[in-house]
Amino acid sequence: MESNANAARAAAPVETGPLEDLVSAVVTGQIAGLIMAVVVMAVFTLFLGKGPLYPVQVIGAFIFGDAALHGLNVPAIIAGLFLHQLGPSLFWGFAFGLAVHYLGLKRGATMIAVGAAIGLVSQLVDVNLVLPPLLRGLHGHDIWAEQVPAFWSWAAHLVFGLSLGLFPWVSTRVSARLGRLA
Repeated sequence: MESNANAARAAAPVETGPLEDLVSAVVTGQIAGLIMAVVVMAVFTLFLGKGPLYPVQVIGAFIFGDAALHGLNVPAIIAGLFLHQLGPSLFWGFAFGLAVHYLGLKRGATMIAVGAAIGLVSQLVDVNLVLPPLLRGLHGHDIWAEQVPAFWSWAAHLVFGLSLGLFPWVSTRVSARLGRLA
């Protein structure tokens, strides 16, 4: 009987404050960004005939331009990883945290749908609205659109959004860590 009560308590959503939700969502965004990167690396390798690090070099082309795409460009790879994780993955993870907290979504289908929506909105805003004029202004052309087929870009951003569904798992761990600090 007591084990059933403990199991019910463990399955019940834990009340968390805004700090815990935002920290959990930012960590989840970082994990989702890495999952997205691994998926895109697999796509480029298996379907597009490029090396696994090529998509990270494409992101690094924001700084290095077309030179990022020639050979194995280690500075472009490092820049691409930092840009991806500390730019959109961080921003959209934070946006997800705001949504999770203010909509009271801790788990379930609605939370996953919000994550998927954020992934698709990130494609629309970042790739379709923000990057084209920035890349044209910096390098004279939209390197991302030329190197990443639109279907795969949309699919990758959906993977990012769906990966935000790891939030309950991350939140449990973050809450436990923050609880130990208090």
